[in-house]
Amino acid sequence: MSGRGRLTVCSLLLFFVLGVVLAAGLPVQAPSFDNVFAFSGDPSDTTLATSRSADAPGPQAPEPLYSRLPVGINNSVYAYADEPSGQRSSGVAFSSSTSDPFASPRLVEMVPAPMDRPDLNGPLRVEYSVDSELTRSVFDILKKGRVERGHVIVLDPESGRVLAYASTDPETFPPTRAYPAASLIKVVTTAAVLETSANVRDTRCRYRGSPYRLTRSRIKKPKSGHEVSLEVALATSNNQCFAQFAVNDIGSLGMLDTIDRFGWLSQSGAGHDAGAVDLGGSEYDLGRFGCGLAGCRITPLHAARLAATMATGLSVEPWWVDRVVDADGQELKRPKPIKSKRVISPERADEMRLMMVRTTTRGTARGAFRDRRGRPLLGSIQVAGKTGNLSGREPKGRYEWFIAAAPAQDPTIAIAVVQVHGHLWWKKSSEIAASVLSEVFCERQQCAPELANRFTGKLGSPASPVFLSENGRVPVRSSD
Repeated sequence: MSGRGRLTVCSLLLFFVLGVVLAAGLPVQAPSFDNVFAFSGDPSDTTLATSRSADAPGPQAPEPLYSRLPVGINNSVYAYADEPSGQRSSGVAFSSSTSDPFASPRLVEMVPAPMDRPDLNGPLRVEYSVDSELTRSVFDILKKGRVERGHVIVLDPESGRVLAYASTDPETFPPTRAYPAASLIKVVTTAAVLETSANVRDTRCRYRGSPYRLTRSRIKKPKSGHEVSLEVALATSNNQCFAQFAVNDIGSLGMLDTIDRFGWLSQSGAGHDAGAVDLGGSEYDLGRFGCGLAGCRITPLHAARLAATMATGLSVEPWWVDRVVDADGQELKRPKPIKSKRVISPERADEMRLMMVRTTTRGTARGAFRDRRGRPLLGSIQVAGKTGNLSGREPKGRYEWFIAAAPAQDPTIAIAVVQVHGHLWWKKSSEIAASVLSEVFCERQQCAPELANRFTGKLGSPASPVFLSENGRVPVRSSD
């Protein structure tokens, strides 16, 4: 039988099985990859999908579908599309990532239509925006770093497209919940203090003793001590300085207004928690809040959006479901996309990124972006980043964050990494992020900004289903 004949038989079998599933009246399932099949792009098709279109001719897509996260790959299984058949099977599937037939694939999931939507002809094909090759690399990096509880989110800061969303243990460390923001809030505090200062270079801080130890007496500027610039204070994550800024320069109303503008009081995305803040009732509480020691909780997606805001100055709505298509091939209408909002000016965003480069060159993440010989890991590409550390509960451990926008001069990638460390841990979040950015910007030991184009850009239209193994499922490799 010819290849085309085998494809036709497989397709008929596929739709017969799906018909049986629908006849059983199964409801829409929780996020999993049990109903996912493989799609590949047609090399002759250069038509771009109407990415995030709300004007599709079909009926409205079920809203819960847009809360589904493509993070349900168990941390013991990694999906590969290029391994020989006959190995352990998984439901992970792939389709063309862009209109380029040689581009990296993305994930597609088949789900039954909801029982309360007789107007929909199921099964529904959910086409995710995430790039499967990049996601595979992220999971490999997490595995190599022995990350037991962690999340990595990679965004296109211009469009809001989620390029990778990986979680090692979404059951005990759900990616949709809010966790202690730690020193990431120092980025927000920096934006707020810059609004009160005409010149960044004039903004300085004086502190005494350890920059990380904060007491009630240290929220006021001392008459003598160490003096540093705002840039150095941010790069070294100086708790005393940012507590002073919050209390003496910004105030509680100013902090709350800036937090709100950055979107931390709202949901970070569909199905995700809103942020939570508690400024307390004293100046000391406000100081602790402003430097990240207490009072603020965000989701990993909030952190990724913060990194994206540093790239453009805009708050961009993230999305990870590109299209939903019914059994007739008709694209369903999606909720109207939320327009981007201006948070800080482009000039202020440029200014802040320049300050944040010091974090990765001379500050708290300097070691992560150099190889063993001390050479820059990404060559000439600079990274604007921020670290954060704070102990927390549920789950109990030390929450360690890193966010970044790269290249710092003209960002095309925003990334957020968070881990919960126990007594033993092997890799810092900044090191995980550095490895991911190396996958994005480097190839064969050569790094260039344009290499990120392999993952960013518009999405292509998938063609007919193509099975990647004899048993109709994607072969995978076990981590055991």
